[in-house]
Formats: sequence, structure tokens, C-alpha cells
Amino acid sequence: MLLLAAPAFAGTCSKTVRWELQPPYGVVRPDGERAGYYTDVAQEALARMGCTSTLVARPWARGLKELEDGQLDLMPGMLFNRERSRYALFSRGINLSPNLLFLTAAAARRATLLRLADLRDTDLKIAIETGAYYSAEYAALLVDPRFAARLHPVPDRARAWLMLESGRVDGVISDQASALVAGMPLRPVGDQPRAVLMLSSVPARIAFSRRHHDEAFVARFDAAIESMIADGSLLRMRERYVPCPTDPLTLGCQADAVETSPSPP
Repeated sequence: MLLLAAPAFAGTCSKTVRWELQPPYGVVRPDGERAGYYTDVAQEALARMGCTSTLVARPWARGLKELEDGQLDLMPGMLFNRERSRYALFSRGINLSPNLLFLTAAAARRATLLRLADLRDTDLKIAIETGAYYSAEYAALLVDPRFAARLHPVPDRARAWLMLESGRVDGVISDQASALVAGMPLRPVGDQPRAVLMLSSVPARIAFSRRHHDEAFVARFDAAIESMIADGSLLRMRERYVPCPTDPLTLGCQADAVETSPSPP
């Protein structure tokens, strides 16, 4: 608990935290207050460190740029990669929610995909969130014009699901928890959309701008997260927003709560 005792921060530690309307991670409560799983976790951990926090509404791509420039302190829900580590430090994992490729039943019947690269040889149109990093394979494929031609960037996942529902795209790349909240069945029946590929299954973290943070600060933040896991508050926060029982070890949906997603080759 010594790591959590940070009296030097009292009255001086104030952080900006990215927020976006992206259920279950960013929501608006009936009273108009901004909340969500990532929002609640970040604010509670900071409070346990003696820090105050201010939520700032930013789309994903702009948030990344402001984090790099030091105009934003914390960006929850980020996957680690080498490029981002140039300008960001990362917390321990706070959420395991695999990135999946969902297709309509008709699209799944006409295109057999064994890996993400197989999209290049199809006519499928896939909605993706602008600036998102879904996996190392996904990032590497972005430079391939044939793969990029299959993608339809949108500002947020809500729009992607609407486009799938209206038939304007054949598929959506989304994480598991967001799909559950959007009503996508992970045990599809009949002609319902289904997950056909798992792109990545690594935990999402909270990123800190290197302009204003060091490893010691992140260590104190991680200690606050550990205390939230120990007292059960982090699991309660996740289950408040994500409609599945949470595994206390992985911080993801319990394995028997949803159908096992397809694994990458």
C-alpha cells in the first residue's frame, strides 16, 4: 500500500482523461454525467493516488495525436505497440476483449477467411474505426492497397454497426465487449452476423503521455489498479457496463459465458 500513499500529489495532481461515447467504455448516464468502464476505472485509480481528473471528449485519432503532443494525459483502452511506446507509457492490462471480425451470414457463406490477409481476394466491405490498431497483422496489411480497398473507415463503432445493419458493409471489426453491448450475438443463430476471425487477444491498457509521466507514476497507478482488483471494485465496474460475468484473472468475459471465438491460424 506504500505505493498508493502519495501526499505530494495532494492538490497538485490533476489529469485529463480521454472520453468518447463508445459503450461500454464511454457512456452517458441518465443524469447526463459521462461514465463508462474505462472512464470509471481511470478516475477511481487516479483518485486513489490523490489525483483529480477531467474528462475531455475526443475522437480516437485526435486523442492519439494529443497524447503524443502532451495535450492529453491519459487515454484508456489502448493496445500496446512499438510505435505508440515512443510517446506513451502503458499501465497493466485492465480489460481482455478480443478484437474480432464480424461478417453477415451471407458474407460468411461466400468468403472463407482463414486469416485477415484473405480479405484481399474478396469483394467484402469492412467497417473499421479510424486510427484503430486491431493487431500486428492488421497494421502490417494497411500498406497493401488490395487490403486497404476492403476497409471503410468510420468515426466510431456505433456507426459501423448501423452500416452493417443497413447492408452498407459486409462486416465490422470490433472488440468482443463492444459487440455484446451492440447486441451482436457471439452464438449466432440462422442469418445473424457472426465472428469469423480473432485478430488479437491481448489486454487493453491505459496509456500515459510520456511528456508528463514517468515509470514511477505508472507503477503507482498500477498499484491502485491492483487494489481495485483486490477489493472487487474493478470487477464490479466492468460488470456494470459489460453484459458478461468477468474472469478475475483475465479481466475478460468468463470462458463459459460466450462461445469460444475462432483463433487465428
